[in-house]
Amino acid sequence: MTIDPIQPMQAISTLADVTKIKKIDGNQPNISGVVGTEGTESAQGAKIPFKSFFEDAIQDVISTDQQVNVDAQMLATGQSDNLHQYSIDIAKAQLSIDLLVEMRNKALDSYSEIMRMSV
Repeated sequence: MTIDPIQPMQAISTLADVTKIKKIDGNQPNISGVVGTEGTESAQGAKIPFKSFFEDAIQDVISTDQQVNVDAQMLATGQSDNLHQYSIDIAKAQLSIDLLVEMRNKALDSYSEIMRMSV
């Protein structure tokens, strides 16, 4: 058995740097350099996948909730005795919901700040 080394963290200085982050494992959202039409155009001409961040977060909430439901059903019917995986999946689901709520709050705060600006 070999243990893969921990990869160093990359500093993110601009939103354009976020598009360069690669998928590390199956539990993280896929953020690649390829951006579709859902991005918004910035002053430098780079596309920012704003919409995809929220779509990925929503999909993550849905998938973790489905996994918790499957685990609960398997435990209730006696098909599984893996209680610790059930508690881990509950924690993942709670974290994904918390992330989505915080993303929404930050987006609303940003929108409110933009609306308060005088032109």
